Amino acid sequence: MNLNTIFKAQSIVLLINAIGGLFLTTTFLEAANFTVTSDMITLGQFMGTTFLILAIWSWRLPDVVGESIKSVGMLFAIGGLLWTIIIGYHIAIGAAAGLTAYANIILTAIFALGFYFYSRS
Repeated sequence: MNLNTIFKAQSIVLLINAIGGLFLTTTFLEAANFTVTSDMITLGQFMGTTFLILAIWSWRLPDVVGESIKSVGMLFAIGGLLWTIIIGYHIAIGAAAGLTAYANIILTAIFALGFYFYSRS
């Protein structure tokens, strides 16, 4: 495994989240134990679009940044850590639960660690 593989794998997970947020919004939000309202659907679709943008960036960045890949990987490690913390906090206070929350905290933590360990000089 290498840093490029981690970027590509994260891109696939982000794409799955994008599809859930954009096209399966109600199911996606209910799986996280959210009460679905029209406002939540709007927010879910916005998040889905954001996940799609991040998926594209994650897929393309290794090719675009070239020799700076380790620096970008470390930025993704920090972002993954922040996501892991906020998802963990939301699980701890009962604001999020279910398969979506638990799968995302595990995958996000794995990606954060992967980006960190493969980005060290």
